[in-house]
Amino acid sequence: MTSTCLLLLRSLTRRQPRLSNPTRLFTTTPHRRLPSTTLPVTITATGTGTLQHISIPGKPYTFTSDTYPLLGGSDSAPSPVVYSLAALSACTQVTGHVVARDRGIKLGEWDVHVEGRLPTGTLVKGEEGDPNWEQVIMKIRVQTDVGNDEFGQFVYEVERRCPITALFRKSGMWYESVWVNERVEGL
Repeated sequence: MTSTCLLLLRSLTRRQPRLSNPTRLFTTTPHRRLPSTTLPVTITATGTGTLQHISIPGKPYTFTSDTYPLLGGSDSAPSPVVYSLAALSACTQVTGHVVARDRGIKLGEWDVHVEGRLPTGTLVKGEEGDPNWEQVIMKIRVQTDVGNDEFGQFVYEVERRCPITALFRKSGMWYESVWVNERVEGL
């Protein structure tokens, strides 16, 4: 039996003013071995023009990136900005799986919609400004076996633990997420 309990949870991060002359910090700390609890991630890429072929050493899969004609590409593959939104969607779902496993929550289907507004003045025309996303809104509907209170705690934990969500939130752009709990009995 499926009963839809709509719980809209919003997570907002407002754009922070940027410094006109930001100071970049460097460290003189010697390289240290990473703790064994880190996940090493490496990619390699080759390409010409705007087309790039990306592979992951030791893995059988590869992917390709191109860009929009506005930027000189042929739109033959997803652009890096599309991949950034896809990474947000996928990482949220993976983190949700991890959090649900930790909390004994059963999950069903996910339906995720991510929309972003990217200014082009700096990227395309070289204007002064911030090439970062102006706004990203992610809408998530997920089937669970929990009520709204536990779902709210689940959402908080997913957004706290997701590394790609952290990249977006801490970048200073407007980030918003809207979560809907579709409770399914006997999931």
